[in-house]
Amino acid sequence: MDSFWSKLLILGIVAAIGVFFIGNVYAPQKSAQEAMADSTQQSVNAVKMGVEENAPMIVKGDAIISTVNQYCSGTNTVDIVVVKASNTYTFRASTLADGGQSVTSVADIKKHYVKYIKKDAGEIRFVEQ
Repeated sequence: MDSFWSKLLILGIVAAIGVFFIGNVYAPQKSAQEAMADSTQQSVNAVKMGVEENAPMIVKGDAIISTVNQYCSGTNTVDIVVVKASNTYTFRASTLADGGQSVTSVADIKKHYVKYIKKDAGEIRFVEQ
């Protein structure tokens, strides 16, 4: 009978040591994996934002109107340029282009435009398609 209880006690001790060992090894690895996943996600988001800022986008005419309304005020330093087949219009300090046309008359809501952001030139350019 002594050997049965001693073997059962040894089995319990070994099982407890195993559980503590797995807990002490797994918990730090889990937190390290979570930290690596967060770091990787931040890197992916940074690259994604960089690509999105520099890549041309296809937008409709209402994007021009909202961009001009957002940026064009008295303190604006960014030129909003709309290139159409007939003319080129530049908006900076107001919703009126340099020739006096309003943004709603320049931007055709039914047409598509390619949007380019040129940070070094300080301009957002829309080219009519």
